[in-house]
Amino acid sequence: MKFFKILDNLKKNDASVILYCLLDRIPIFVFGDNSDKIDNFLIDLSDLIHFRKEYVFYTDFISNSEYNNLILNENIDINSQRVHVRCPCNISTKGISQIENINSWLIGMKIPQKREHFSDLRKTIKKKTNKYLFIIFSAGDISIELEGIDFKSGDLILEQNIFKKISQDTEKSIIKMKRVLNDKIKLSNLDKDLIKTLVDFEIEKTELKKNIFKREIQNFYSGSKRAFFILSRLSLLNNIENHAKIGSKTLLETIDYEDTPIERIISFITKEWRENFSDLIEDGKKAFIGDKIVSLWG
Repeated sequence: MKFFKILDNLKKNDASVILYCLLDRIPIFVFGDNSDKIDNFLIDLSDLIHFRKEYVFYTDFISNSEYNNLILNENIDINSQRVHVRCPCNISTKGISQIENINSWLIGMKIPQKREHFSDLRKTIKKKTNKYLFIIFSAGDISIELEGIDFKSGDLILEQNIFKKISQDTEKSIIKMKRVLNDKIKLSNLDKDLIKTLVDFEIEKTELKKNIFKREIQNFYSGSKRAFFILSRLSLLNNIENHAKIGSKTLLETIDYEDTPIERIISFITKEWRENFSDLIEDGKKAFIGDKIVSLWG
């Protein structure tokens, strides 16, 4: 399964919810009947967040202590790549039972045959995290279940805008490519089947979506990191002056990224670099979407 090929089959906002969870390091469980397809989909999801470093459970580490050593560097080096973990189907049960902290994990699982097994799984997961996402592939359908987050109006503006740009920019590019070919085809007497093949850009369309997505995600990440550097310095200054704050509009203009509300950037910074700068935003809005801000590892 390829993420960009199933976008059209997802219900409205489901893709945005998946992206939100990826960005905010909420653990994602992918269920299905075919382990190979599920594992391939996990790889696709992992590739979407290219600015993090992927580790594979039972390949790069096998114990809770080894995992803690991997993420220890996040506390020491701000510029180090943040960690996320991919856990294939065949060792997912071990991962859930052995690792204490599964935030920022992508976990593949076969669909339980009995309903009570799903219930038992939820109980096990809730002991480790109060927020998680299920993506379920069953009988050709795709559904998602979100636990622990109550989205409000506007919470998914960033994610919705990214997918809107993907759709619009891809369509524009395909139209331009077809127009160039159609102008040439009009001057020749080609077979209809050949013409149909020449103007078929389905493979190119998927590649375009990937490239546009990566561009938009990188823009958001880079803008958020610029905001992080500014707010870090303001936080230091605030310890001295006690009045070093900044307006959300000024901050967005300064980092040259205005495609999402400042609350979304503050939420991302909190999860990515474990720093809560909401008190530095002058507007007085609570700079976290949905729930109260908590430590990523708490």
